[in-house]
Amino acid sequence: MVYPDFIRPGALVGLIAPSGKVAERWLREAEQFLDRLGMRHLRGRHTTGAWHQFGGTDAQRAADLNAMLLHPEVEVIWCLRGGYGAVRLLEMIDWRPLIEKPKWLVGFSDITVLHAQLHQLGMGSVHGPMPKNFGDGHPADTGMSELWDLLQGKLPVYELPVHPLNRPGKGTGRLVGGNLTMLSMLKGSDLDFDPCGSILFIEEVGEQLYHIDRMMQGLKIAGKLKGLAGLVVGQMTELSDGNTPFGFTAYEIIAEAVKDYSFPVLYDFPAGHAPLNRPLLMGHKVRLKLQAELAVLEYVS
Repeated sequence: MVYPDFIRPGALVGLIAPSGKVAERWLREAEQFLDRLGMRHLRGRHTTGAWHQFGGTDAQRAADLNAMLLHPEVEVIWCLRGGYGAVRLLEMIDWRPLIEKPKWLVGFSDITVLHAQLHQLGMGSVHGPMPKNFGDGHPADTGMSELWDLLQGKLPVYELPVHPLNRPGKGTGRLVGGNLTMLSMLKGSDLDFDPCGSILFIEEVGEQLYHIDRMMQGLKIAGKLKGLAGLVVGQMTELSDGNTPFGFTAYEIIAEAVKDYSFPVLYDFPAGHAPLNRPLLMGHKVRLKLQAELAVLEYVS
């Protein structure tokens, strides 16, 4: 797995909207935040564009991403928000400049599609907060500060409270995954993840509980749970139930889907569609250690 060099103050950050429409204030807040960090920033030409629910036409959004990949000084490509639409761009992106000169790509939710593409190319990326998240609180409360520490080479060790559904154990493997809906959509494609020896991370927002069950069962029958070295379950937010209650919480649904396997399972990791969205270095080898009194996720060489 290839990673870009860690950045320093003065690095140029490209701001793009490959999925949903972006509010001007998110851009301003991102630029002000980067100014405080001592970073430079560059807007894509179409970052405040709009085409139906998208942040510009497919061609416009793809042009912004291609421009940032080609720009000789851009070191970080920071997606402004998720939503939906990144998958529509895949056949319009020339990834060769990224292979020749690796750059950090940062985002989550719908950006899972781009992480999957980079993983297929052997490139690491960062699942982490985006400028849309500035409205959720101060940078220190949202994972935003940790994101920029990570991009400057300070890899965190996450020590977490024990969740009652945690399955104890130890596992080491490359970190894969992202948004559960996006992973389900990519299942069977060239961008599907290889579960063998991997630590899978999942998160979700705005789904019905039975949809969570359907996606987990889909991963199970596709063999995507067998062979995992571990599972990290992030935030499951804004979920709803049907007129007839499904009868289980999202975490209980996941626990039932993985009950036949022995790998360690960590629940309630603070990443996803919640105010605290801690960054994760996708593709990197991590160690998961779940004990009765402490849960640890750490990066290993």
